[in-house]
Amino acid sequence: MPLLPRQFAPLTRFRHHAERTPIRLLLAALALLLAPVLYVADTYADMWAARALEDIVSGARTRLALRQRTVNDEFELAFAGLRRLPDLLALDDRVRDEVAPRPGAAPATPSGSARTDAGRRAPLNAFLKTFAETMGLHIAWLMDHTGTCIAASNYDTADSLLGTNYADRAYFIAAMSGERGRQFAVGRVSSVPGFFFASPVYQYGTVLGAVGVKTDLPTLSRRLRLDAAFVTDEQGVVVLANDKTHIFHALPDAPVRDMPVSARILRYKREAFPELSLRPFVVKGISERHGLTLIGDATRPALLGVTHRPQDGLSLHVAEEVGEALTLEDRRQVRFHFAALCGLAALGTLLSAAIYTLHNRAQVRIIEGSNQALTRLNEELRRIAERDHLTGCFNRRRLDEAMNAELARSARSGHPLALAMLDLDHFKAVNDRYGHGVGDAMLAHVTGIIRHQLREPDLLARVGGEEFALLLPDTGERDAMALLERVRRKVEETPLPHEDGPIPMTVSAGVAEARTDIEPGRWMHEADAALYMAKRCGRNRTVRASQVPEDAATGWLETPDCISLDADMNEVGDEAGDEAGGQPGTPGETGAA
Repeated sequence: MPLLPRQFAPLTRFRHHAERTPIRLLLAALALLLAPVLYVADTYADMWAARALEDIVSGARTRLALRQRTVNDEFELAFAGLRRLPDLLALDDRVRDEVAPRPGAAPATPSGSARTDAGRRAPLNAFLKTFAETMGLHIAWLMDHTGTCIAASNYDTADSLLGTNYADRAYFIAAMSGERGRQFAVGRVSSVPGFFFASPVYQYGTVLGAVGVKTDLPTLSRRLRLDAAFVTDEQGVVVLANDKTHIFHALPDAPVRDMPVSARILRYKREAFPELSLRPFVVKGISERHGLTLIGDATRPALLGVTHRPQDGLSLHVAEEVGEALTLEDRRQVRFHFAALCGLAALGTLLSAAIYTLHNRAQVRIIEGSNQALTRLNEELRRIAERDHLTGCFNRRRLDEAMNAELARSARSGHPLALAMLDLDHFKAVNDRYGHGVGDAMLAHVTGIIRHQLREPDLLARVGGEEFALLLPDTGERDAMALLERVRRKVEETPLPHEDGPIPMTVSAGVAEARTDIEPGRWMHEADAALYMAKRCGRNRTVRASQVPEDAATGWLETPDCISLDADMNEVGDEAGDEAGGQPGTPGETGAA
């Protein structure tokens, strides 16, 4: 008959080989464990790379937000000045007199008589030319109510705007409706792309024409810092960029692709718009939710932020390069190889130790004796370590021991015994908003409040993240309710001090009285059921287990009777307030926890 059952035959063979061929066994075991080690190392490397990339992107987001504000402020400054320039011209008497109807004058024809009247309008044309040169504009011009240019700063050039009609331009339409107009387009005569701004010209409260100014892209670029940035209009077309090759490219989902060809030609003087490639940056083992993008033909990933400016019909795309991400794959490989080597070394060490131990049977008794002594020491340390390090409360293991002891004592003496479960309301929201440091301070703060309401024999334990348990000897369920109401009110009246202002706190509690035949697990389950009902009925309340219906204790009631709970809590709360001065466990006494 074998010494070990059949299912232990592999262990028997392992021991056999360890005693006879330890080196061969060690090499074979390492070969078998190589694949799991590589898998674990690869998983670790992926997790490290994801955390490293998250830290890199977090820093880049901060820098990007600052650059977005800077670029937007520069645009606002530049465009605010450009928007005011046509306003200044529209207020000039020479401009208003020119668009005013002349008594006895013939109606203007579609082609207009702008070139015919150039001599009469020479002073106005000269004024517009001086204004455009002084303000650094490409062109300044005046349009009558039909949209025909009747005066222009380039009146004396071959590509003069005189006589050209702009009635279809968005900026003219807006100006004739009494609003400021703006638009990016390619010049109808000059074929030079630029930004157009227009303002209405009023005469006695009536819009009689419009005055427009245009700044070309080179001039505007000198006013702005567009390092790693580009600008798109409302049609998704790149109209301004540090990389000039990107101009007149379109975003992947640009509305310009839905425009009729005739409209594209009329506005941009071109039919096709190459797509500006925005490819996600790929890192092995990491999802693409990090937001890094490869723009165009760039090889360095960047974090792209967009600021929409509806007042100008533009969107500012600012890119923050994240060059560190390029080395992430190499660093991930280093981590992978290091983890694999460490894993193999650790496994080799463990296997060598095990094989050496089996090979040297004489040392087994010594090792077992040492292990037994170490086990006894660990048990002793485990008995000592029965308190929660953060709050100073007893831990769950100490609570379980105390529950068993107190249940036995209560059964012998017939004295009442109560168990209460307390839970901080909305604790996760505090952690999310203020951080775990404030959450830890809140736990310690609440612990101090509760402790000052307890008697000497009461035991306070922390059983979860924000959940506490109170073991109350010689206390019935209703007396425990009064104590818990005092605790609840004191917590509500004592918010956590914080530099941004006191943080309000409330607790919900459930209490269950022990019975002679109840088991600790069932007892705690009843207290938990009462706590759950307190949570379901609005939090910041105390519920007795005797108030919880049977079906709620076994399978959480979906529609608890919260009205009756409120009435009962108010009654007990009044009793707690009346007894606060002389009831055992009033503030000032220090509990066992």
